[in-house]
Amino acid sequence: MQKKGILLILSYAIIVSIISCWRQKNFPEKSNEFFEYIPSNISDSIYLFEGNQLTKEKVKLGRYLFYDRRLSINNTKACATCHAQEFSFTDNYKRSIGALGDLHRRNAKPLINLVFEKYLTSADSTIHFPEQQINGPMFNILPIEMGWKGNEKTILEKIKHVELYQKLFKESFPGVKEPFTVNNIQQAISSFIKSIISLSSPYDKFLNRKEALDESQIRGKILFFSNQLACATCHGGINFNKASGEMQYFNTGLYYTTDEYHYPEGDKGLYELTKNPDDVGKFKVPTLRNLAYTAPYYHDGSAATLEDVLKVYENGGRVIPQGINNGDGRHHSNKSKIINGFKLNSQQRIDLINFLFSLTDSSVISNPAYSNPFLQDETH
Repeated sequence: MQKKGILLILSYAIIVSIISCWRQKNFPEKSNEFFEYIPSNISDSIYLFEGNQLTKEKVKLGRYLFYDRRLSINNTKACATCHAQEFSFTDNYKRSIGALGDLHRRNAKPLINLVFEKYLTSADSTIHFPEQQINGPMFNILPIEMGWKGNEKTILEKIKHVELYQKLFKESFPGVKEPFTVNNIQQAISSFIKSIISLSSPYDKFLNRKEALDESQIRGKILFFSNQLACATCHGGINFNKASGEMQYFNTGLYYTTDEYHYPEGDKGLYELTKNPDDVGKFKVPTLRNLAYTAPYYHDGSAATLEDVLKVYENGGRVIPQGINNGDGRHHSNKSKIINGFKLNSQQRIDLINFLFSLTDSSVISNPAYSNPFLQDETH
């Protein structure tokens, strides 16, 4: 018996060692510091950019840069302008506004739990890391967002002459002769963004047996995972936005206009990348986390409430009776076959919405680790 006990202990130690090695080998950064941000019980895939090893110093620097309006050409916009903590790092607008007043064509996405995301943008399936995505808001010219295109030297000089940054860049990129580069700014901001983890909703606590859901939320949960509604077919995974199968971009029947391909001319979704007519109107499945803070909904903010969103799925698409984008989205040829409609009574609708709101983590909007550091340090 004693020998068997020793063998069991040794076997357990070997298994633990193998698991530990697997975790390290499958995370390109090989940074122990990163795991401080991820709960140990999370099994979802983690996507990290191999060229940017996360450190506490980079996270600290990135947090300052994220909130610094000097990163825009005219000192009017920071990353946090469109990704505000109080709105789960969105901006509460239908469509965001750039540094020169240009209207963005899409709704700002919440910057939470991005390390669990293989696809980061609404309509570009080639972007998998914040280090890639950040090029958009910095260098876009249609529309201009931060205004970096052609103004790199000017903006870098502004940052370089801030005494605080002289210290933080040196700490974040030790031994580098010239740490003030576009790439280093992107690495630092990306490091901070990757540290924003939101996994303390009532539903998370329910799963961890730390808190109970009320009766309405339980009924809504049953509906959400039922075959009748099949919400989890598209809204799976830790962020409730991972669809089963390879396809992660869908046309949900929002529009059927008189424009070419029967979709609003300003934004045709995945089609703009692939030029495949079958991709017109296809957008990334959005996260269902923190919905209490992220209205309005859809890629263009065209749904003001969750009730509006549910009506679309209940009807199997959206009918817009009048206006510039009027039409019956149920008739779009690219509409996903998953969107067939279903029936809910008023109580079921309330229950489902109550469950969806149970996915909201109120701690993320008050977590001091994600807040504006300049508010605590007014000397800069």
